[in-house]
Amino acid sequence: MFRLKLDTIMEERGLNAKQLSDLTGIRWNTVKDMEKNESRHWSPDNLNKIMIALELKNVEDLIEYVDEG
Repeated sequence: MFRLKLDTIMEERGLNAKQLSDLTGIRWNTVKDMEKNESRHWSPDNLNKIMIALELKNVEDLIEYVDEG
């Protein structure tokens, strides 16, 4: 399963969902769902906004694969 590492990144940077929402223009409740990995779909546009706002250079910094088997 793919999951976002947004919770870890936000914690490391001292950001909450509201702050990341302000930086990206993404609704705060959408950011919160993404942070908790409760979002079923990640729009490429939102992922791009997060990558830019957090100055991430590689998608691997944001998304990881977790083997559930």
